Amino acid sequence: MNQIIFTFFLWLHSMSAGIWLGGSLLYLIKSYKYKDKKISSLDFISDYNSVLLVSSILLFFSGVIIAFDRLTYGDYSSSKAILLLIKVLLTFVVLFLTWNNRNAVKENRINPSIFISMIIYLIATILSVY
Repeated sequence: MNQIIFTFFLWLHSMSAGIWLGGSLLYLIKSYKYKDKKISSLDFISDYNSVLLVSSILLFFSGVIIAFDRLTYGDYSSSKAILLLIKVLLTFVVLFLTWNNRNAVKENRINPSIFISMIIYLIATILSVY
């Protein structure tokens, strides 16, 4: 793949991941801050949902393109391929947990996907460095 196009997809993937993880951290902090109050703890996040949806879609598609390029044209070792597989599986776990816990705010439960997202981010960093 052209290096400029590949760099663009890497940038798009990193920006989307930052928005996803940063938004998840904001969500966690605000949910914890307002969990004892009578006001809805999600009033602040309603505008962010569309941004989160777009970043999730961009994250998924850019990740598929990057993975395809690296697995096809790169020199991926079996350990890197296993890390990539773990990253993809954890991503599906996060999506499943997010879908299952979409009404968790009413019950004041914290979605554990933020912690799994941090692990995914760590794996992505390891894959990009080594």
